[in-house]
Amino acid sequence: MFKIIVATKNKGKLKEIKNILSDIPVRIIHITQDNGTIEEDGNTYIENALKKAKYYAEKYRMPALADDSGLEIDALKGAPGIHSARFMGEGTSFDSKIQEILRLMENTSERNARFRCVAVLYIPSEGKYYTTEGVVEGEILREPHKKEGSGFGYDPIFKPAGYNESFSTLGEEIKNQISHRSIALRKMKDIILNEVLGGSMTEIKINGVKLAANSYVYTVFEKVILALLDTLNNIPEIQTIEIKIDKTRHKEKIV
Repeated sequence: MFKIIVATKNKGKLKEIKNILSDIPVRIIHITQDNGTIEEDGNTYIENALKKAKYYAEKYRMPALADDSGLEIDALKGAPGIHSARFMGEGTSFDSKIQEILRLMENTSERNARFRCVAVLYIPSEGKYYTTEGVVEGEILREPHKKEGSGFGYDPIFKPAGYNESFSTLGEEIKNQISHRSIALRKMKDIILNEVLGGSMTEIKINGVKLAANSYVYTVFEKVILALLDTLNNIPEIQTIEIKIDKTRHKEKIV
């Protein structure tokens, strides 16, 4: 199965990524014992995401997925933006960061803001990468609306457009459907299926006739084929693969 290491130590972000990519044939690997730190000193989201993805892809010799995101507040001229994670220093708690943002905005009625996420998948064997972006518009609340165990970062003060609750109180299920990271990752999921894995399995034909099977059968068949292709991927001499099933040799197994 195609393996991807996720370049983050944030448990909340890792869980969100796993949920979104759970229905495609990839195995998500997370960083467990890596004490290295990467200085996110880029001038754009894509620079930071690419730096993280390339670092872990080359270190662990497998494709790596990374993202960089930020909260952009119009009243603060786009701040904290690309510096969202490092606003007031990396060691500062998000509760403190949230209180400072609310303090800076206490005398303004301009509450428009957006979350932006850029995701990067780096393929070390090819030295290439894919990138996607997701944006969700909303506004900054005047006080945190927090649900224990749901959301992280600036979620308690961000209310997405069209909803009456913060990202935190909306809960993970809804957030994973509409968030900036969700949008970017769903775009990346399409790229993984169609560009990296060579296209999703849409039908199986027998003697030219489409097999009447449910989605589970297709998913299992697809995983078997992808596992085979993954095994043979590093053998340049192999250009074409043909699969033939002789039904008569397995007649006793056919019901």
